[in-house]
Amino acid sequence: MDYTWSFRTVWLFKEALLKGTAVTVELTFLAILFGTAAGVLLAFGRLSRLKIVCWPSVAFIELFRALPLLVLLVWLYFCLPIVSGVRISAFTTAAIALSMNLAAFAAETFRAGIEAIPRGQLEVARTLGMTPYQIRTRIVLPQAVRQMMPALVGLYVTMLKLSSLASVIAVGEVLHAANNIIANTYRPLEVYTAIALIYVALVLPATLLSQRLENKALFARKQRPA
Repeated sequence: MDYTWSFRTVWLFKEALLKGTAVTVELTFLAILFGTAAGVLLAFGRLSRLKIVCWPSVAFIELFRALPLLVLLVWLYFCLPIVSGVRISAFTTAAIALSMNLAAFAAETFRAGIEAIPRGQLEVARTLGMTPYQIRTRIVLPQAVRQMMPALVGLYVTMLKLSSLASVIAVGEVLHAANNIIANTYRPLEVYTAIALIYVALVLPATLLSQRLENKALFARKQRPA
């Protein structure tokens, strides 16, 4: 039997979809903000010569790179309250899980960028009397961020798409809103098509930005004197 498409359902529930999209963007923004900050700290921690700093950083990075995000979400939301007696909201749980996941992968990206900086620059900075904090903030991070920005944007795009997993713990993001609409209208094809278009609208600009930054970084490396 031929299926009759009708996007009237999407239009009738547009406010719910827009609200869900706003939650998705907010959740992704928080994950990027806290995940990036934690990633920087973990990267410097992993590169530290102090074992008491290095080993916990390595353990965190390896654990949360290996742990599937879906498993982390479910464990934090359902198991953590039983173990600790502390229950947090679904949205906060999702923000924490996404941030931890991003931090682990961003840390390795930052570490690679930091290690790519010529050692001679650091020696010159020390000779000039700069403190370790000044070297990190004025020399290391600015150059590392420029080199790693394409990879970071790629991680951010991935985080935007992974935010849909928050629907399993009933966070009101766009996929959860879509499932609620489908439960009431029985029009999955139209609703999921709308969701796909929403994600394309969110992801495509970031993907184009990543490609542009990658091209600029490649051009800068070619222009750099040997």
